Amino acid sequence: MFTGIIESVGVIKSIKGNRFVITHDYEESFALGESISLNGMCSTVVASSANTIEVDIIQESRKLTTFGVAKVGDLVNLERAAKIGQRNSGHNVTGHIDEVGSIIGLDFVEDFWLVRVQVKKSHRPWLVHKGSVGLEGISLTVSGVSELKAAEAWFEVSIIPHTWENTTLKSRTVGDGVNVEFDILGKYALNIT
Repeated sequence: MFTGIIESVGVIKSIKGNRFVITHDYEESFALGESISLNGMCSTVVASSANTIEVDIIQESRKLTTFGVAKVGDLVNLERAAKIGQRNSGHNVTGHIDEVGSIIGLDFVEDFWLVRVQVKKSHRPWLVHKGSVGLEGISLTVSGVSELKAAEAWFEVSIIPHTWENTTLKSRTVGDGVNVEFDILGKYALNIT
């Protein structure tokens, strides 16, 4: 389980088959088998050194996330698994990506960034104005959402300067794919019959 509060931004150092080597600036070491969120996707540390971790991202995960088109040099939002008994400043993020959305709007408004992301129509019911969403692993509040019956489904999030500067969002442009995880509580609520 994660909180969606990005701790660091790493860089993909190499990709060999399913093995990704990612640099980081954490001071503490990683345990073998530890979970880490990479752009919102839950991964398992299979090897580590002073400033790198290695994870295996299988084809199924690559097919469902932006790691399907990832390349050496790409930036990666990093968050270690939440510790029980610590503050949760974000929301409950599982690291199970629901889809790759597409950035269709990226505007600087007054003193914040407004990011609009197109998603599948079938996922629109999982979005609630002022509800939670995970975007590239970042815990965010939905600040705008398309009508339920609109031809296209989208949501907007407002990004404060701190989040913009300390995550990979500043390197994204219109047309880029982004990992989206919808609020787990909303998904459960919609499945109650």
